[in-house]
Amino acid sequence: MKTFDAGTDSQFTAMSPLELVYKEIDGLKICLDVYIPINATPDLPLPVLLWWHGGGLLQGTRKGTTPHLVAAPNKYGLCVVSADYRLAPQTRLPGILADCKDAIDFLRSVEFSEATKGVVDTSKVVVSGSSAGGWLALMAGTGAGYEACGLEPPENISGIAAIYPITDLVDNFWTTSKGRVGYLERVLDKAELVCYLDPAAEKTAFSALDSPRRLFYHYMVQEGLLQDLLLTGTSIEPSSFTVANFISSQVSGQPPPTYIIHGTIDGKVPVSQARHVVAAYKQKGIAIDYVELDVDHGFDKEPMYRLDSMYTFIQRIL
Repeated sequence: MKTFDAGTDSQFTAMSPLELVYKEIDGLKICLDVYIPINATPDLPLPVLLWWHGGGLLQGTRKGTTPHLVAAPNKYGLCVVSADYRLAPQTRLPGILADCKDAIDFLRSVEFSEATKGVVDTSKVVVSGSSAGGWLALMAGTGAGYEACGLEPPENISGIAAIYPITDLVDNFWTTSKGRVGYLERVLDKAELVCYLDPAAEKTAFSALDSPRRLFYHYMVQEGLLQDLLLTGTSIEPSSFTVANFISSQVSGQPPPTYIIHGTIDGKVPVSQARHVVAAYKQKGIAIDYVELDVDHGFDKEPMYRLDSMYTFIQRIL
């Protein structure tokens, strides 16, 4: 972790993030990593790309940043923020959305401004993420699901950039037991995940990439458990978090500029999840930047995928 002293003239390093605690709840500290260009100055404050990791809201970590994200600060003049959030089922979806809102609020706090030496313009925030993180970005940017959770949606979001996002809990993909998922060579045994399935287990906001919990998403898909893991005990209808329905139901206002990219052969989040949102935007006459590639889930983890179209979108709207 990079140490920071507000009283020095030390430079930031894009490859060595500044780690900050943005929230503490029930004794659990929830962190975010801040990547800032080496030569950032207060004279030309940087817009923010706030990114949430994937993993079905069940696993993962802010440390799972992709090559294009780590390169983005120096390449595109962005402050990239990678934020953790509490994981399900120990924390249900309303708590996770509250964490997302609190992360955005923290970016606009005096504490964040002081920690980043005033080089960040937090009036310009693009929310982003991959897979479940893309879903969090879509919900934060549009407000979908927040009212159902009794929460005020985030305000003044400049744009949304969602990478192969989950968008609809009601889809049969998330509710149907499959016996064995097509992209795995074996059936996962419940005994392998039983400690993570317990909603009363210790809460966490961090799951190491090499943790046994890395199998949790695949077990969820295998058994069709996402609704149960995210919402059991909340009495909230799963359709409350369907982004396309939310867009279609709005009678006034519209979401901020939105970009979505999805792979047509994605075996972990069906491309139909993205297409439904795109159709809802178009039905309402709202412009949306949408890209499909003949790639599978997680393609952007490879250095060859620079996501130029996404960063062109971000630069254009900012």
